[in-house]
Amino acid sequence: MSAANSREAPTPAGPELACLLHWEQVSGWMLERTAKWPKSMRFALVQKVDLHVLEVLDALVVARYEPRERVHCLREANLRLERLRFLLRIALARQALSKSHFETAMRSIDELGRMLHGWRTALGERRETTP
Repeated sequence: MSAANSREAPTPAGPELACLLHWEQVSGWMLERTAKWPKSMRFALVQKVDLHVLEVLDALVVARYEPRERVHCLREANLRLERLRFLLRIALARQALSKSHFETAMRSIDELGRMLHGWRTALGERRETTP
């Protein structure tokens, strides 16, 4: 029996890897777009958008490799996504971002939000209810 035949079938990627891969692609795309925004927006809006994009990535990496920090990091990533939504709306209003790029960005953010919810659900976290 050869070594290739004795290998176990690869396990499917968990929600953490799916989130990381998705956001890694989105991050590259977003950073390419913000680099082309007008110089007048570079020191305020571009820096904020880039920071949130990279902080989401950082939170996902920490959540994957630090089990004790996982719940906190997933909540932080979700909050940063919400902030990013507002920043992109401002960019659209200021015409730094085209409507098609805005739609692509929002779809990607929404997709990650759903993936984060799935990850949090897989961890057994229940949605907090307000009295």
